[in-house]
Amino acid sequence: MNADLHKLIDLQQVDGRIAALQSEIAALPKEVAQIEAKLAGSKAKVEGAQAGLKADETARRKHESDIKDQQEKISKYRDQSLKVKTNQEYKALLSEIEHAEAEIARLEDKVLEIMVAADSRKEALKLAEATLKADTAENEREKEHARQQTAEDEKQLAELTAQRNGLRSGVSDDALRHYDRVLKLRGSAIAAVPDNQMCSVCRVILRPQVYQDVMKGEEIIACDSCQRILYFVPPPPNEEEAKEGKPPVAAVSHEEAAPADEAAAQ
Repeated sequence: MNADLHKLIDLQQVDGRIAALQSEIAALPKEVAQIEAKLAGSKAKVEGAQAGLKADETARRKHESDIKDQQEKISKYRDQSLKVKTNQEYKALLSEIEHAEAEIARLEDKVLEIMVAADSRKEALKLAEATLKADTAENEREKEHARQQTAEDEKQLAELTAQRNGLRSGVSDDALRHYDRVLKLRGSAIAAVPDNQMCSVCRVILRPQVYQDVMKGEEIIACDSCQRILYFVPPPPNEEEAKEGKPPVAAVSHEEAAPADEAAAQ
């Protein structure tokens, strides 16, 4: 097989892996942001429950203070009732006392409602705190996993980039320019040609002479339709050939071709 062609097939595989790693690295900050958003939601529930309890406590204290005020009024009215001289004044003070007692009853009902609601709020707070604790632990685990995954991806990316540079340095300028141009335009620059005489990516059937030249693998040949660089993939050996251990007729085996086809399809 042509040396440039062999290196370009390997180069596309490496470029595909680099693109996948770059996408994964770019996605990790978004995953971390989602993790943080989930934790923020748990914190908000705890803070909401705490705020509700605080508001209830404030309201309870206010009602209890108002009850005390009404009790003081009743005591004052009763003292005044002992000093009144007319029946009309006495009845007016009794009316004020009844009004204050009714207000005390209303406020006591409010205090009771708050105390009952507080029990539910305390349970909700316990649940929210337990959820926050679990989410915090999960948050740390997921962020640590994201950090480790990023470090591993960046390590692989550095290795693949070095491999890529090595492959590119061994390819002729003309072949590399064509590869880069098609890769940028199409997303892949190499396409396999199986024994159906068809470009495996754009599905256009090759002219007989072009197919013969691709089978030889002696030069860089581009698809007339999509301009991808073509290479031949021989059919798998039949049972007799497999038993006899005959090698495939072309330079690129199915094992070598499979990753390139996958990359080309992206």
